[in-house]
Amino acid sequence: MEVDYEKWITSFAQEGVKMVVEKLGTGLQNAIKKLRKAVVVDKKTVREYLKEIQKALLVADVNVKLVFDLSKSIEERSLLEKPPGSLSRRENLIKITYEELVKLLGTGDKLKVSDGGKILLVGTQGSGKTTTVAKLSRYFQRSGLHPRLICADTFRPAAYDQLNQLAAEIDIPFYGETNEKDSLKIIHRGIAHFKGNGLIIIDSEGRHRLNEDLMQDINRIHAEIKPEKTLLVLDGTMGQAAGEHAAAFQSSCDVEGIILTKMDGTAKGGGALSACSSTNAPVYFIGVGEHISDLEEFDPERFVSRLIGFGDLQTLLEKAKEVEFDEKVAKRLLSGKFDLNDIYEQISEMNKLGPLKKVMELLPFGAPVPKDALDVQEEKLKRFKIAMDSMTPEEMSNPEMIKKSRIERIARGSGTKPEDVRELLKYHKQMKKLMKNVGSGKKMERFMKKLGMGSFEGLG
Repeated sequence: MEVDYEKWITSFAQEGVKMVVEKLGTGLQNAIKKLRKAVVVDKKTVREYLKEIQKALLVADVNVKLVFDLSKSIEERSLLEKPPGSLSRRENLIKITYEELVKLLGTGDKLKVSDGGKILLVGTQGSGKTTTVAKLSRYFQRSGLHPRLICADTFRPAAYDQLNQLAAEIDIPFYGETNEKDSLKIIHRGIAHFKGNGLIIIDSEGRHRLNEDLMQDINRIHAEIKPEKTLLVLDGTMGQAAGEHAAAFQSSCDVEGIILTKMDGTAKGGGALSACSSTNAPVYFIGVGEHISDLEEFDPERFVSRLIGFGDLQTLLEKAKEVEFDEKVAKRLLSGKFDLNDIYEQISEMNKLGPLKKVMELLPFGAPVPKDALDVQEEKLKRFKIAMDSMTPEEMSNPEMIKKSRIERIARGSGTKPEDVRELLKYHKQMKKLMKNVGSGKKMERFMKKLGMGSFEGLG
């Protein structure tokens, strides 16, 4: 696949895809950084590197046996295999680590459903099941299907109101009954209400913990309505215990896949993923935030690529399909020659792709990104735009000419403070430098080409 980098680099705004399992990612990236600094890559270096990898995985609550099995595989392969092609031993060790981590986290199967089918979501109370129902419906809506929601959770009083409100936000048909206590009756009437039109997604009852009553209810519902897919929603913070829950539900109601929630920064996310993969129930999606769009298809290769700092261009490109781009602005951004007109355009596009900080997490970088360049808040960007409204066309095209007297005039004319204008000019310089680095093709890009981890043609 040829990556048309120029078409998505221009927008950096609101909520983007979140970096998941932050502590695990940091630990793995630190291990790779230390490896890169090593003078030689011998047996001792490999073992020191693997100790860092083990530490990162154990902190992420991955099963001890799995950690040591993975370490053994990495060590044996790195010492016995001849590096392919032009890879050095160091690069091959990183490649092997990537491949073994992907293997550890499962297959990344894709969920296949169609309009007219039924999906039943099951899970324990507190797992985020109701919110996930809405997220999943939004996902299928964007895929061209026509989801309809049924709230059959009569155990939690707020479930009806919550799902009804979420359905209204994304304009998806909803059915529920506040006075009926029999979940199965609600489901049957909901199915009749929708008359077989669209993909029906059912929010079932949850309980505080796994118990016999919950399993009996789910068995009864599952046997009666015969869903096309039964998906289990699990809290990613439960770590290795996720595997036990997955196995229990799998045996009682033929769970065919798992959605892990609360994966935005939990230290136990790696444990939950590895535990679920060991049950042979594929993890189809991971929830990475509170917003209705914060649901990702789980792809082990993309997941690991982001964890070890190689970015995730494919996810960003998928998000970018919904955004319209100005290619002329894109080319200037990549060249590092853009002016304040381009900054103005960037801020105007705020609600398209996500905040710059989140976008950058999906990009492969060989050099550190200045933290203060990424932490510009939405309110501050609005002030920047107001200040630019008081600039002359010449100042917008040549920000270097804006000195003290012009700064004071711009601040007075826009109702902002001189420090706001100075901060805008500083922001422009940082973005100019940052985009020049991105567009110039760093060592990381060349390294990823060597590894064969996706096509990066057109990035330079």
